[in-house]
This record gives sequence, structure tokens and C-alpha cells, in this order.
Amino acid sequence: MVTALAGTNYYCCKIVVPSPQFVTRTFKFHLPGFASTEGGNSPQETTVTGTIGAPGNSVTADALYARISGVFYQCKFGGNNSVAIVDQTNGQWTDDLTTPDVPPATNIELWLFYHVAVGEKVWPVYRIQKHRGERIWGANDNASLLGFMADPLADSTAALDTGYGGQSQPQYYAPDCFMLAKGDWDGRPVALCFVDSIGESRQEFSAAADARGMLGYLRRYLDKDAGIGRIPFCMIGMPGAGSVREYTGTGAAIATRRRDIIREIIAFNGGKWPFTVVVNQLGQNDTSTVYTTWFNTNYRSNVLRIRAEYPGVKIVAVPPLGRTDIQRTITLTSVGTVATAIVATGTTGLQSGQTLSISGATPAAYNGSYVITVVDANTFTFNFAGGTSPATGTIRANDLGLSAEYMLFTSQNSYPADGTDASGKWRLRADILAQTSACCDAAIDTYPAWVSGVKGGAWPGMLELPSTTLTAQSGTDGVATYTTITVADASKYRPEQVLNIYSGPAGLARLSTQTIVSIAGNVITTSGSAVVLPVGSVVRPSAAPQESSTPISFVHPYPIMVDRIVAGMDQAEKTKLQAA
Repeated sequence: MVTALAGTNYYCCKIVVPSPQFVTRTFKFHLPGFASTEGGNSPQETTVTGTIGAPGNSVTADALYARISGVFYQCKFGGNNSVAIVDQTNGQWTDDLTTPDVPPATNIELWLFYHVAVGEKVWPVYRIQKHRGERIWGANDNASLLGFMADPLADSTAALDTGYGGQSQPQYYAPDCFMLAKGDWDGRPVALCFVDSIGESRQEFSAAADARGMLGYLRRYLDKDAGIGRIPFCMIGMPGAGSVREYTGTGAAIATRRRDIIREIIAFNGGKWPFTVVVNQLGQNDTSTVYTTWFNTNYRSNVLRIRAEYPGVKIVAVPPLGRTDIQRTITLTSVGTVATAIVATGTTGLQSGQTLSISGATPAAYNGSYVITVVDANTFTFNFAGGTSPATGTIRANDLGLSAEYMLFTSQNSYPADGTDASGKWRLRADILAQTSACCDAAIDTYPAWVSGVKGGAWPGMLELPSTTLTAQSGTDGVATYTTITVADASKYRPEQVLNIYSGPAGLARLSTQTIVSIAGNVITTSGSAVVLPVGSVVRPSAAPQESSTPISFVHPYPIMVDRIVAGMDQAEKTKLQAA
């Protein structure tokens, strides 16, 4: 949550939303009085500006405008220009806004002017995507912000525009995902999507959004202009969402406000649903060691609530992605400065000359990144400073996801050689595809689009992903820091992608790890380094962030994988979203 500071406690948040591929003319927008939690309690709607169960501070919306084709239209709230958004409520709707016909696929700007008292909290709602023309401005008063209406692309206020190229960027208050439009609907599906961190796109942040503002594989898949065209959608999940908590709960465990907002929409619409199909991407985080608990208590419980809330609705499920560990547990001994590692699970996927990161060892001299020599099926060696033998601790060797063959399956994610399983995530996928116990009416499978080409059920390693090379040396003396690298082809990458840079031409010995901040042509601005990178160094993107579990695992796709998944999913499968 953002704390309002003196000098910037009046805000103007300008966001950009695309209209559908048919003419629209009447709109309603929604301002929320809550935000949802992430992590273990998600999707509970308990991020509030005060104490749960006690009133907190309100946000005062001074004005809301929709700018369409350069013209500002003011939205009203019960006939008024302003409204107080009370903490721990569903929020406030605008009155109907009727405009001249808006052509298909038109970008609509929403300008929200609002304020809170200095020191009070503001709900997080939207990730500002300034490369699309979005902005966040702050001032001492509302009048000082109105001038930006004549200068829509003026830079955001520097004090608020922090971390744009990184995953720490603050989120600001703005209209939420409940945006309604009436017009010449052409009968295409309109989806209500139940999603967790994979579908909600926790792995991508604002700088990586495409020209239409889409983040994550599911948004990009639905919005891609292919098959039956772009599918309008509303996503109501968030990182960490669990099926068992969706659309249920009260008080400090409430997760029904979004459901109730949709009920309000249905009332606006004369009793008709504002969607034609439900897309259910949940299941990723419903893991249980007992499969009947996973499938019935966790996954299917929300399916049953959906069917009760929307009788007769068609549910199209999206099976979960896998989860793989990129570390193996090892034991270490040494003679002098040569360390010998024994890998009980085998050295499959390792190559002599590649870099491994060793962690968890005592003495600490064993820990670090080392170029290894593979000795046999269970042994590798490396040179280090020397230390007491044997090393103690829970010691792990991490290849950062270079090879899929080195990855191991996490608990409940083991992929059987014959493609079947009696428990875990792959049984869930099989049950979804088979529509077991009416858990869905159809399914759009992601598996062929994301899986490694060399190991079933595993993420692709960096060796399978597009790479490029440096065309100019970066760094001079190993001391002075630089923040740009120049490569042969940067078009395959997007901001906030983690890059691992290896010595050429083999691309196995790792020199540096950096994060993309921005891209201009073939010049990539990164998080910075001092390591000298020669011409010809190989630039490899990570498939996913290194989750902070132990051992480290892959589960949330980075932009390079999001693009791969979207490209690999069959757009013809969108016909499954059509009514039966």
C-alpha cells in the first residue's frame, strides 16, 4: 500500500484500457473500497486502509474523466463530480457514461483525480505502464494536477515514479477491473476468469506489458487477434489465489466482495450476466498430499460455488503448469583446493565447463559460483579456496535453470514416463482434460506450449530458449559499473527479464546475471554490473524467477516463457469458449 506523503497526497492516475473489437458507446467504471491479499490468504479481500473490522480512512475521488479520441468526458457518481470511497466496502460505481460511438479496439484513457490526508494509506490497484502513455502525478492540491489534462504525456512525478523497470514498483489507486461497456456486441464470448498467480501474471510487471496493456500468458492468449478474435475478459484472482477460498468467507477471511460486485452488475443489466463463459485457471496452488483433498475439497469446491452462483454457465478450464527444482542436494569433500561433489540423484544435465552455484555449505569457502568438471554419473569437481573436509550443512548445487535435464520435480509434481499419474498435478491435468466429476465443460491445455523439449513435465532450460550474443564489450576494468549491453538481437526479450551472460562460444561458463530495465533497438539497459563481458558473450534468458523456496524451483513464467506459451497455444481452441 502507498502512504500519502506531504506534497503528493493529491494524485492523478492516468491509465489506458483497450475497448473490444466492436463498437461501444456506454460505459460504467468502478472504484474499489478494498484490495486483495497475496500469498497464503489470497484471494481474501482484506487489504484495507485501517484495521480489518474497523473503519479506516477513505479515498476522496475528486473527479474521473474518460478521454476518448482526445476528448474528455466527465464521469458522475449519483450525479456528482466527486465521491468518497469508504474503506472496507465494495466501492462506488460511476453513472452510465454515454459517448459518441467508440470505434473497435480504441484505447480509452481514464483520468482519476483523488486525495487522502497526509500519512494515510491508499489501496494498491493498478501497475502504471508509462511506456503506454500511463502516468502518476502528485501535488499539494487538486488544482495543480488539472493542468496535466493539457499535457497528457508530461513525465510522472519523480517521487512517485519509482522502480518502473523492476518488480518493486508501487501500485496506485485507479479504476479496477470491473469496467463495463454497452454497444454493438457481436456475440463473441466474454470471459469471467478465476485465476491464481500464474494467470494473474505475478511474473510480469508494468514495463513488460504489450501495446494493449496485457501481462501474463492468459491475458495475452485471450487478447490475441487470432482464431475467433480478441476475447473480452474480467480477471478476478490474484497471486496466491486458492480455489478453496474463492467466493466464500466473511470478516477477516472475506473473499466475496468481487462476487457481490458482479451481482451489482447483473442488477444493472436487468438480470443478465455480463459474461458468457467462465475460464478457470485455478489449481496451481491447491496442492495437497492427498489427491482427493486437492481435487475435491480445494479445486472442485469453487467449481461447485460457480455453478451454484451462475446456473448453467459453461466452465472452460486451463490446466496448471508444472513446478521443477533447479537445485540438487550434494555432499562435498575436498583435498587442498579441489572440491569433490557427490550427487545422489545424478549429474544428468551437467556439462564440464559450466558454472554451478553452491550454497548451504560450512565452511563458507565452498559456497559461490564455480566452473565444474563432470567426472561420472554422480560426481563433479571444482576448484575453490580450500576448507575443512567434509563440508557440513544442507548443500545444494544450482545451475540456474540452464538445462531441463538437470531439473527435478517438486513434491506433487513428478511427471511419470508414461504420462499418467495416480496423484499430484499431472493427475489434476488428466482429470481436467477428462472433465472428471463435471469439474469443467471443456479445457484448453497449455502443456505442449510450455514444456521442455527434452524432459517431460519440466520447464525448458536456458539451452532451449532463444539466446543472442554481445556485439560490443561491456565493462572496462572489472571495477567501473556499466548499465547497458549491446547485443545482436534484443527483439526476443522484454523488460524485467533476467539474463544470464556466459562466455562464448559454448555459453556454459557464467560471467554475470543482470535484469533488463528497458530495451532500445539492440541496446539493453540492465540493472548494472562491473564484470567485463567480451564480444561474443552468450546472453541467455531465464525461463522463470527463482522461487524463494528450498530447494529453489521454477513455477512462474518470465516474459520469454510467456511469449513461448502464447505462441504455442492453439488459437483455434478459443472456440471452446463459445456457448454450447
